[in-house]
Amino acid sequence: MLRVLICSRRDLRPELTETLIGRQGIEVYRVEKMADARLVGPSLGVQVILVDREFPDAAAFIRQLRKEPATRDRSIAVLSRRPPQDSGQELLAAGANAVLRLPPDASWDERFSKLLTVPVRQQARLPVHIKLPTELASEAAVLNLSPGGMLVFTHHPLKVGDEFKFRLPVSEGTIVIGRGRVTRDARPAGFGVEFVELEGDGKEAVMNFLRSARLD
Repeated sequence: MLRVLICSRRDLRPELTETLIGRQGIEVYRVEKMADARLVGPSLGVQVILVDREFPDAAAFIRQLRKEPATRDRSIAVLSRRPPQDSGQELLAAGANAVLRLPPDASWDERFSKLLTVPVRQQARLPVHIKLPTELASEAAVLNLSPGGMLVFTHHPLKVGDEFKFRLPVSEGTIVIGRGRVTRDARPAGFGVEFVELEGDGKEAVMNFLRSARLD
């Protein structure tokens, strides 16, 4: 059973009844305080945390969630009623995976579904060090690789939202070419990068690398 935690001073559940959350009978819980989120999230085993953009000091709230061992690998999304020009970059930099607009639009379910893969992706991560020539950094190291992204270390100052091309040698004679987007500033460890596009059989090559690395 999928469990979703909403952090908001208002009950937003009626507004989400026509989304995947309501149609699939997902268990939804709501808290109004940080202390309650730290208690309820781990005890109920929630997989997705939705934070109201108007929640008091939402960025600090998200940063605190990311420090908690029980919630740092959960999917976190921000619910925002602000215009699209407000991209919520400070919340993404704090550790949110996405900003979901309210009221829900046609893309809402698809974007929410992507959040469900984040915990699985986290479990599949393996520590690797790979040189990564990009448009923004002549050299970088991939510290963790997953089917959907990577943790990249570079001395080049990246920003959340930056996109770049990369060539990722996952094995001898196999180079994955694609585009990535910086989704999280995790310094000093590095920058969280989401795969935007993998050319050709790039996704299969990454999966083969992860499977072989686990066997090794």
